[in-house]
Amino acid sequence: MNVHTAGYGGQTMRESIQIKTNDPVLPWFSVGVVGKVEKFVDIQPERVHMEGPAGRMLSAEVTIIPRPDRPFRIGQIRVKNGTFIKYELTQRCADGKNRCVIRVENTRKEKGRYIDALFVETDSEIKPVIPIYVMGTIR
Repeated sequence: MNVHTAGYGGQTMRESIQIKTNDPVLPWFSVGVVGKVEKFVDIQPERVHMEGPAGRMLSAEVTIIPRPDRPFRIGQIRVKNGTFIKYELTQRCADGKNRCVIRVENTRKEKGRYIDALFVETDSEIKPVIPIYVMGTIR
């Protein structure tokens, strides 16, 4: 049995499995497993939502803080669509700095909504890609 823990960092997970036996008195029984999922990284905010009137400059900063015992470096940042956002890595998680900062800016001029995603590539074997979801609502 595989348990997928993506998105559960810092939370307690509970899973149970059914075990089939050859015992005629107890042909099935359940085993429960409880455990806390360690956070690999702290991302603030976890999702970017930019909202405001058309024509106004909208931007946000995303801070990525690696755990001290699991440092990593950021490589490339890819964007899923990129039609209505631009981004820039303004601070790297290297050279003794314990955080990375990505600035995300809305480029949509007219009213409407959009959803996009940034894919932050790392040199970590645990999490080689960190997704950051971006939503925009232009009124």
